[in-house]
Amino acid sequence: MHPSADSKLPAITKLYEKVPADQIATLHQFRRAHPYKHIVIGEMRWEYISSGQGTETLLLLPGALSTAESLFPLISGLEKDFRIIAPSYVLSLGMKELTDGIARILEAESLKQIHVLGGSFGGLVAQYFVRRHPAKVRSLVLSHTFVLSPKYAKPLWLAGKLFSLFPASLFAPIIKLRLQKLLFSTLRSAKHPELELWRAYLNEAIASGLLKDVFLQQNKCLLECAQQPQFTSDDLKEWSGRILIIESDNDPAIRAKDRRLLRSTYPQAEVHTFHGTGHASSIIRRKEFIDLVKDFVQAPIQPRSNSLTS
Repeated sequence: MHPSADSKLPAITKLYEKVPADQIATLHQFRRAHPYKHIVIGEMRWEYISSGQGTETLLLLPGALSTAESLFPLISGLEKDFRIIAPSYVLSLGMKELTDGIARILEAESLKQIHVLGGSFGGLVAQYFVRRHPAKVRSLVLSHTFVLSPKYAKPLWLAGKLFSLFPASLFAPIIKLRLQKLLFSTLRSAKHPELELWRAYLNEAIASGLLKDVFLQQNKCLLECAQQPQFTSDDLKEWSGRILIIESDNDPAIRAKDRRLLRSTYPQAEVHTFHGTGHASSIIRRKEFIDLVKDFVQAPIQPRSNSLTS
């Protein structure tokens, strides 16, 4: 869990000094209204946000920062229409244990079926989750994400070995450089009013000292997927749910060939392409993004096959 921006620590307060006061107030209000729930699964302590209302439930899976709270704009925009479950990832688990733990959270919340929205790394988690627990998933929204092939296994293995030797202090400039390309440059080009908010939020995440653990956990999950057979269009032929792919035509993280591979992996999917929003469509075109998810999830779904178990 990140240190709170509500904290009176001068160092944390200073991070937000360039952020408009109304945006800080919105973040503070979200944190007060959405305390984490906790559950122990095996020997691991999980935390997650449970909020919202409605007959349908959305499981929101976070991306690069691995925390439920990093999804706060989507949670706020969707919780009026849906019940929301948003877990933070336990930073010592591989993909199998991660997705099984998420399934246990759903069971603890008495949820038999849900809709899943995963963006970026969260989209990979979503793809693995629906394969491991298909009977729990009514529909799948994959936003700005990818599939892995076995050719990535060796580079990912080497990255895990190499970066495990790095001191935690080296991860701050690496992450900043990465997000400069993926997020901040796009927000700056769009003259988006939340640029400083997201810059401050990243710096707060860096101050938590957890970014090395986040990187290594995600690399472990990526490696696990790369070492298994590549996802194919036949994997879900017994699954009757619907899929929506959300992409951008200039996403620096998901190249054109990767977007084509994702679409070919799910030929039955509906596809919505944003134009010029990079990897930040859910920020730059937030209302359109949220309305797109609402319309897709609320559309009628054909009856599910009774042959699937999880």
